[in-house]
Amino acid sequence: MQRSPASKTILLLASLALLVAVPWIASDYFVMMCIRVMYFGMLTLSLCFLAGELGVVSLMQASFFGISGYFIAILQTRYQIPFPIPPLVGIGVAVSFAALTGLLVIRARGIYFLMLTLVLGQLVWALASQWASVTRGDSGITDIFAPVIFGISTEKSKSAFYLFELFFFCGVIYFLAALKRSPFGLMLRGVRDSEGRMAMLGYPVSLLRYLAFIFAAFVASIGGVFFAYFTGLINPHSVSLTTNVETLLAGILGGIQTLFGAILGTAILKILDLVLSGITQRYLLIMGILFLITIMFAPKGAAGALKRLWDSVASVSYTHLTLPTTCNLCRSRWSPY
Repeated sequence: MQRSPASKTILLLASLALLVAVPWIASDYFVMMCIRVMYFGMLTLSLCFLAGELGVVSLMQASFFGISGYFIAILQTRYQIPFPIPPLVGIGVAVSFAALTGLLVIRARGIYFLMLTLVLGQLVWALASQWASVTRGDSGITDIFAPVIFGISTEKSKSAFYLFELFFFCGVIYFLAALKRSPFGLMLRGVRDSEGRMAMLGYPVSLLRYLAFIFAAFVASIGGVFFAYFTGLINPHSVSLTTNVETLLAGILGGIQTLFGAILGTAILKILDLVLSGITQRYLLIMGILFLITIMFAPKGAAGALKRLWDSVASVSYTHLTLPTTCNLCRSRWSPY
């Protein structure tokens, strides 16, 4: 059963109104949890965009996430450069790094793309760990302060920081959704399904892969900006293989094919990580079992399972409404449709 455009618009506006109202109707703890889900969600969105539209899995998205955070930290703490120059420079450097490394990875396919991005991501991690004179090594850079926006300190007010981040989070979702609906997204899916056929039709396959890689890096770098501002520190863990794997697991848990799945998977992962780590020291074992169950019984993730449930309920309701009934006058079976 398809929703009408009016119902989709109403649902979207209601969801947006609820998100805006969160600082006034929820506790500070819940607001902080939403902030974490949003900046990690942007990292997961960047991975799921590549996986869903292009059919490739990158293990270096955390590199762009961390590069933007590192440049914010360096420019703010060492050179005292005011907002908004540090985040703009951080995003610009991360995107430039993606443009450079993209020239290396766009020609790789399948497992070779995965391994090449893994190697590049580990090089960034090694640089962050060993270039101590700039990155301060494993201890990282601290004393990063969130900016003042329209006279309101987002450092002191978590509600203001939440709304500040929500604006960009919604903008990222709109940006990726627009890309998916555009001719560019259609061409990406064509490359994913049959790269040889798209090349024969004259489409610039390498350029399409290259641009998709840069767009995904741009989204990840925005998440890194809010991560640095919210946590107040940046260290090599933010660009490590562990962060990349957690991002991949969040995408698998929620549904790596969709943007909604990326957000849902990030929310589930971060909430379970926090709750289970406070209950038992073996929470990683429980998380592993959860992922095993997801892969075996819900390969499309939680979003896919919810969609199947919705479709089954809708089809049952529709069947119930259209069941043939018996006319009392003519004693014959008839259907109103």
